[in-house]
Amino acid sequence: MPVPLAAELREEREQRANAIEAEYRVREERRREEAAARANPVAPSPIANSLDRVAFIRAFERGLAHYRRNRRHPVLQAEELLRVMERISTLRDKDNQKRELELTKRLERAGALREIVNPAFRPVRWATALEYLRSAHPHFGEVTEFVARRVALSTHSRHPLTLPPLHLWGEPGLGKTHYANDLAQGLGAPLRRHSMENAQTTSLLLGTERHWSTASQGLIFDQICLGTVANPVFLIDELDKAPKGSQYDPLAPLHSLLEPVTACRIRDASLDIEFDASLATYIATSNDPGKVQESLRSRFREFHVLAPTGAQALQAAHVVTLAAVRQLNVRGFAMPEPALCHHVAHLTAREIFQVVQDAVARAVAAGRRHLTLADLPEDSDPSDSRHALH
Repeated sequence: MPVPLAAELREEREQRANAIEAEYRVREERRREEAAARANPVAPSPIANSLDRVAFIRAFERGLAHYRRNRRHPVLQAEELLRVMERISTLRDKDNQKRELELTKRLERAGALREIVNPAFRPVRWATALEYLRSAHPHFGEVTEFVARRVALSTHSRHPLTLPPLHLWGEPGLGKTHYANDLAQGLGAPLRRHSMENAQTTSLLLGTERHWSTASQGLIFDQICLGTVANPVFLIDELDKAPKGSQYDPLAPLHSLLEPVTACRIRDASLDIEFDASLATYIATSNDPGKVQESLRSRFREFHVLAPTGAQALQAAHVVTLAAVRQLNVRGFAMPEPALCHHVAHLTAREIFQVVQDAVARAVAAGRRHLTLADLPEDSDPSDSRHALH
């Protein structure tokens, strides 16, 4: 065997031996820690004295003295986090204690303040987003203009941008969910979607009670406290399809979440912690608002969305088609002519996006840098002949 090869094999064996030894040391250390935890089931308080408490509060609330109210917002108080940490220190279930301590450590590192998203801070980008919303979703024009006015109002106020809860209702297939996604993107805010169609409990929004073995925090806490933005967008899809007559009403948490007075002190059941969710934006969709309880509807600004006119459908199809092609960023690919949009205008915005991007993939696979009607699905518009459009 050549000397270099023998040396290489010897080095490889040594590396494997070292890795096995390191893994053994890690397992032994973990075993000793678990044994120590069993011997001392109640952990000491994480904050031992008043001086430590003062230092903790100062560190956690860093920046609170000079923050700009329209740019950042405190979502959690140091005293509340300390209360939760004190409670966790008395837990006897070590798995739960470890899980909850990890969460509080993340909160401690994040501090009290979260960013406030406002598209008015980036006027050029917001103008582009508004133009796209108006062109791609013309039948949502009333909603778009309402939001645009609220954003404009925020530029003349020292208060943070707040949007009242929005309820978009209308026939299926109008693109309500797709519009909500595009609106959140235009606002520059993260979006979390929650469908009420199969919701069985209140836990997904505000967490599972701690006594359950599968306890987990709710998506409101997860997005605001564990996230970076104080005013994310929550899309509550199919509000009218929430199960009725169940033991736990999945819509119940919305009564508190949609009211700023109560939302500023909302409680996540999993960690048993209060936080401020008053700046969050909620967009609900439904087909039949009559199936939504009146006490909930009264908390929303409602918009009846109608089907687009023929001209609006063609305009939206053209805008979405161009956006779908641009997003793929295929070098040298020609933008489709407006005539192509006649063959996809009957589809929803999401369907147009998918169909056009699939068509671009077919064209590229065929060695072309332009679309033909043959690239579209056969059922897109069977009445028309198929010829090149580029």
